[in-house]
Amino acid sequence: MRLRGYQLTRYADDWVITCKSAAEARAAVEAAGRILKQLGVELHPQKTRIVHVREGFEFLGYKIKRGQNKLHLPASKIRSKARQGALYAYPKVGRFMDQVRQRTKRGLPLKTTELIVALNPLLRGWGEYYKRAHVRKLFQRLDGWIRRRIWSHRYRRWRNPGWKRLPVTKLYGEYELVRLIDLIPSLASRRR
Repeated sequence: MRLRGYQLTRYADDWVITCKSAAEARAAVEAAGRILKQLGVELHPQKTRIVHVREGFEFLGYKIKRGQNKLHLPASKIRSKARQGALYAYPKVGRFMDQVRQRTKRGLPLKTTELIVALNPLLRGWGEYYKRAHVRKLFQRLDGWIRRRIWSHRYRRWRNPGWKRLPVTKLYGEYELVRLIDLIPSLASRRR
């Protein structure tokens, strides 16, 4: 495919071909189909599709799409290199949130320390995988949501005074809960 001039990004059996037009994309799909048929493999009909980058596409757990939000600062003042119209990779969070919900059910008879020990590998693994994407706000929001899930588990209801009895400093300090925002390399270097 690369010898034919296509931009190909692949990991194992997942791949994406980027093209400049819909006609070029259709030709790339046909060429890929012919090449794979010679190798005795077929394209999966439900997973193979042509999309515009504005709609975005999923690849390796990321939603990749063109940023559409209007930026309020001039480009020279933005340190993160965010640009209007640039491509961004956003993590898919649904499955992760389901896993956290499963581990923090109110009916589970776990002590807070046991709960955090069970939760930390999931948080660290997920955070390490997605930390290079555009995730600062998402990680901040998820950190708050995870704290509320822990308080909810501990005090058996969603709205509770957990923040008084089990403050943030104790969760992250004494209990060593993994904070997703601290996994982002550019932010972690500033805090030390």
